[in-house]
Amino acid sequence: MTIEEWLNHEELPVTIWRKKYQQKGENFEQWLNRISAGDETVKELIREKKFIFAGRILSNRGIKDRKITLSNCYVVTPPNDNLESIFDAGAKMARTFSYGGGCGIDVSNLRPKGADVNNAAKSTSGATSFMDFYSYITGLIGQEGRRGATMLSISCEHPDLEEFINLKSNLDVCTKANISVRMTDAFMHAVETDSDFNLEFTLEDGSKIGRVVSAKEMFMLLAKRNWEMAEPGILYWDRIANYNLLQNTGFKYAGVNPCAEEPLPAGGSCLLGSINLSEFVVNPFTKDAYINAEALMSAVKIAIHALNDVLIEGLLLHPLQEQRDSVRDWRQIGLGTLGLGDMLIKLGVKYGSPESLKVIQEVYQNIAYKAITTSLELAKEKRAFPKCDEKTKRAIIHSDFIKSVDLSNKVLEEIEQYGLYNSQLLTCAPTGTIGTMLQVSTGVEPNFAFSYNRRTVSLNNEETTYQVDAKIVQEYKKVTGATKLPDFFVASADIDYHDRIKVQAMLQKYIDASISSTVNLPHETTVEQVADLYMEAWRQGLKGVTIWRDGCQRQGILTTDKKSEETPKSDNEPTKIRKASDDCIGRKRTLVTGCGTLHLTAFFDRHTGQLLETYFSKGSQGGCALFMVGLSRMVSLAARGNIAIEDIVDQLKSAGTCPSYAVRKATKQDTSKGSSCPVAIGYALMDMYNELQHELKQNNTMQTVNELEGLKSKIFNDAVIEAPKCPKCGEPIQMVEGCMTCAACGYSKCS
Repeated sequence: MTIEEWLNHEELPVTIWRKKYQQKGENFEQWLNRISAGDETVKELIREKKFIFAGRILSNRGIKDRKITLSNCYVVTPPNDNLESIFDAGAKMARTFSYGGGCGIDVSNLRPKGADVNNAAKSTSGATSFMDFYSYITGLIGQEGRRGATMLSISCEHPDLEEFINLKSNLDVCTKANISVRMTDAFMHAVETDSDFNLEFTLEDGSKIGRVVSAKEMFMLLAKRNWEMAEPGILYWDRIANYNLLQNTGFKYAGVNPCAEEPLPAGGSCLLGSINLSEFVVNPFTKDAYINAEALMSAVKIAIHALNDVLIEGLLLHPLQEQRDSVRDWRQIGLGTLGLGDMLIKLGVKYGSPESLKVIQEVYQNIAYKAITTSLELAKEKRAFPKCDEKTKRAIIHSDFIKSVDLSNKVLEEIEQYGLYNSQLLTCAPTGTIGTMLQVSTGVEPNFAFSYNRRTVSLNNEETTYQVDAKIVQEYKKVTGATKLPDFFVASADIDYHDRIKVQAMLQKYIDASISSTVNLPHETTVEQVADLYMEAWRQGLKGVTIWRDGCQRQGILTTDKKSEETPKSDNEPTKIRKASDDCIGRKRTLVTGCGTLHLTAFFDRHTGQLLETYFSKGSQGGCALFMVGLSRMVSLAARGNIAIEDIVDQLKSAGTCPSYAVRKATKQDTSKGSSCPVAIGYALMDMYNELQHELKQNNTMQTVNELEGLKSKIFNDAVIEAPKCPKCGEPIQMVEGCMTCAACGYSKCS
């Protein structure tokens, strides 16, 4: 079999394989042998597309000629509150990126902005100020076939919480990292009851820095920023800490990996792989469709063994000693799934429906059962993970996760006796790349769409867009002969967010780590609905949730828009002259020149303060009046041709000295600033421009203050916060090609 045959001769999947996972011209069979280490059972599962390792294993396993890791993700030991530790964490990140791993790092230990420090700065710039530094490292260190990935997190109790929430309001800040807030149950209860919440940081000397905030105000601000920017995400930290195999053992997570599906200890790492659920449906698209449970359980057992083989094989390949120690002590693996959306379609079940929840419960409970019992068998054969002492064994069988799986008494007794080989077993990674390669719905999400564009930079070292048509549509039409898709073919945009939360809550019961899943929201979703989604996710026991609102200000990887066919603009193409809007701000000056008075009127854009039009006229004393008319028209033309006012004024000021101007200045000393009429006009234009910019800045500041004040009184059942409106015509505006634009009147914030 060739790679083209395995991937149905599809361009994007074949390109992904060649650019990301193929090594040194190897063919498909050689690749299979390398990534499976010659294990025939693993090789056959991959050939049948029933199981697939995560990207680092597919790319790096068996490679001996360079320093690379087999793990996709790590959590760096959180930096302590000193410069040495902060930069040491950066060095650890850089080394990890150089081996091909992604990093999570929590900055909650860093003192808040304004706190005293014992150096030349006198006070610190705060925890969030170092986040752009970590983001910069992420973009700096190259990784073959992929981009580096970072997750930065902070506790909701940190005094810099508000600054953290607002961090990505600036599209140029922290561009290479995801950010998330670690929310506690106490904070969420304070939101529910509209109570104050204490933000507090304890310094080394025991003194405390803090302030009291409205929990609901902070929560609504976070919802608003997500509505605008799709970040920060939310990590429900108490649920993360208390729903896992190590519950009640004293074990602590230090952070999460870049996609947040893997909570990990300091120095922790996780190896990932996924079962393709869609390949276990027998008689798909018919009334006799069912899941081959026996084959699925066999695949789970093989996958658990395979991931543990890779874990042992890769122990010495981790970049840092703290990572090698953590992996050796805890043996955390992450078996997940992809193809859930396609599996449900093949069964004729609508994603998010009550029937789908029953199917999900049965499938994932069985997966959890088999994963646990397989790890138990390995522990009986090879001993439990090194940190699994007698206390830990007893704690495992009383954990809420184990109770959810409903193990038999015999299995529970054996776990108490032998422990488990792994301290973490199951996770749900996004699988965006490998799912696209296998042409199946990614992760545990529904199909994003059944025809869409996928944007990638890493494949071709430049931004490239591929059109993707879902393979399951072709399969359905081939099997049934139908031309119209039934109602159980639902894309992410068609599913109510309440149903998405229900699905993720059901999944989380049978996942001891966490889940990466993005809830796609339509453009008309309100800030209030985003807040409601976050509250419901917490109430239903999710460990985290990420949203993406169509039309928010950050560009998505997947879009349903048609690919742009714009023709690059030629350097020789004439500049387009804009029409001056009637909705502008006027300023007037009366100047005294060598010939008498000169009346100057200038009009500026109401929103940007950009110069649009000018009118110059001489007084009754005569002089070169026609020259003034001509000059005003040329200045207006330059302004509407997008020439910066600084450049226009620079030219005016270079006009030189007028003899009449010099004489009057010497005799009457009442002339305006300058040495001639054009120079005086230049000074006056710049004065008016600076004056207006100052006013606009003050107005914007007041608007932000008013927005925050409005959030304070916001209650979930009050009137919703609506999408932004056009300042010109009042109709809704949306993000189009990176700029807020009004479809009704054509107003654009960028023009």
